[in-house]
Amino acid sequence: MVTQVPQGGLTSVEQALVEHVGRGEWLDLIPDVPKGEVIDGAAMRSWGDSRTCRAFVIRDILRGRLAADPDPHGLRLRGARITSRLDLESLTTDVNLELKDCLLEEGVLARGARLASVVLAGCHIEHPAESPLDGADLTCSALDLAEARVIGHSHGGAVHLFNARIGGDLFCMGAELRNDFAPALMANSMQVDGSMSLSGRFNASASASAGAVDLSGARIGGSLRCSGAQLRNDSGPALIATSMQVGQDMVLSGGFSASGSSSDGAVNLTGARIGGQLTTSGAELRNDSGPALSAAHLEVDHNMILGGTFTDTGSASAGAVYLVGARIGGNLTTAAAELHSDSGPALAASVLQVGQSMFLAGRFTGGGEGVAVELAGARVDSMLVFAPARLEHKADSHRLAVDGLTYAGVPQPISADAGVPQPTPAEGWLDLLRDGTPRYAAQPYQQLAAGYRALGDERETRKILIAQREDELARTDPGPWERLWGKITEITLGYGYKPWRALWFLAGVLAVSCVLAVLLGSHGALTTTDKTLYKDRPCTVIQQVSVGLDLNLPVGTSVARAKCDLTRKSTSATGAWLTATGWVMRVLAWAFAALFIAGFTSAVRKT
Repeated sequence: MVTQVPQGGLTSVEQALVEHVGRGEWLDLIPDVPKGEVIDGAAMRSWGDSRTCRAFVIRDILRGRLAADPDPHGLRLRGARITSRLDLESLTTDVNLELKDCLLEEGVLARGARLASVVLAGCHIEHPAESPLDGADLTCSALDLAEARVIGHSHGGAVHLFNARIGGDLFCMGAELRNDFAPALMANSMQVDGSMSLSGRFNASASASAGAVDLSGARIGGSLRCSGAQLRNDSGPALIATSMQVGQDMVLSGGFSASGSSSDGAVNLTGARIGGQLTTSGAELRNDSGPALSAAHLEVDHNMILGGTFTDTGSASAGAVYLVGARIGGNLTTAAAELHSDSGPALAASVLQVGQSMFLAGRFTGGGEGVAVELAGARVDSMLVFAPARLEHKADSHRLAVDGLTYAGVPQPISADAGVPQPTPAEGWLDLLRDGTPRYAAQPYQQLAAGYRALGDERETRKILIAQREDELARTDPGPWERLWGKITEITLGYGYKPWRALWFLAGVLAVSCVLAVLLGSHGALTTTDKTLYKDRPCTVIQQVSVGLDLNLPVGTSVARAKCDLTRKSTSATGAWLTATGWVMRVLAWAFAALFIAGFTSAVRKT
């Protein structure tokens, strides 16, 4: 192939570039500047002809018009000011493009291009009206924007990678992306076969409803790492990644910061799918109009580790972290997290599914009409661990909502502060159910009781079910008769869970009956009958006790009753008193016997 020289010829810099491409060598126009040192954009704009290359020359090299036999290393240029827009639209080439520490005054247009590896590390890329880096529908083997600075003023975004296909990795470590009207990084529906890195001081700021970084519908085959990234948006989410798919881990840690202003969340992971682990240790997410993290129907195949701070200072009621309907395949851990909402739950996670254990050990502060932690209808397949003292709300009765929550075993409390004794599992959880929930619900008590019943601890099971009945009577409106019945069964039967109490009351009635028979019998209430040798004489103590039993036993009489009975003298006041009290005692004896049977057969239990 014959090398074609454009009309007017090449400058010495451009000719040197062609020669270096043929040899596969770097053309470094700033050898005196240490590699890796950040070069100010203003300094780049001051570069003269000795560091200037026209954009069309680079395009023609990639097309094969200026370099007939390029080395496999491709085009490698450092420290150049590239004039006019680098137009690679619809270009197909196998030549690698590596530009480092270069100034692209009018940016890069790579719509629909099919390129090899593209490196723009450390470059300063800008355009006054269009996307500085427009790679919609771009296909390339790898894309490296490490330490790049891309400044846009376009509705298309500073970096536009809609529907792009990157066969390897996408590196944006330490990059700075800014845009006034649209996302700093618009990469919705993008596909990255390898991993994507927005870490190492990566900074993205925008003022757009679509987010500072838009990864909605993106598919990343490897991991997504945002360690140390700083995302800010004054008019929408900092990161929007709805329906995104990540094949391995997603890491929002190591000083990751996201500040947004949107009811959709500072970080929006609604419907996203993470094939590995999701980690936010040390992160700081803040939103003045909605959730700090909005992740309804999120799917995480392994663990989800919530660390750092999540703050919702707005008037929305969704809460600081919104995990409604999410599914976590492994553990959900919040040990090092602080979740705060002024107007809603700290953690809203109703209908959440956790495949292993849930550790609610962070600090949760809720506000508004909701609760601090909302777990209604959630399912935890293994252990539930909680720290009662770290659930806070302005209204103490709005710390927790767990109607429908299921878990394995019994909840395990942990102490939030060193030196503070932790309650037993039943005590801590019962305190929360009774004092920390906004309304009575039967299911949480039944779930807790089932756990202790499975452990064979019937004593603790009865304690829980009694607490349930007490809570039901205290926080519902049962009516005066049911409330009275509840009080009676509480005292006599422990709501049906301690039926032996009725036997003690029955024994007490019999004892009182015997005492009354002896006392009143000794004062003329009882005399011997004509079946004795000496009629109308005082009965013996044994006979008096026997009469006391006969008068008050629900059924039957004793043999001694035939020889000792109530006196027939109409003037015997003591006989009348014994008769009257005998009827009262008999009614009570019948009542306590009936209560015992009802309690023993569970007929009076309400739960």
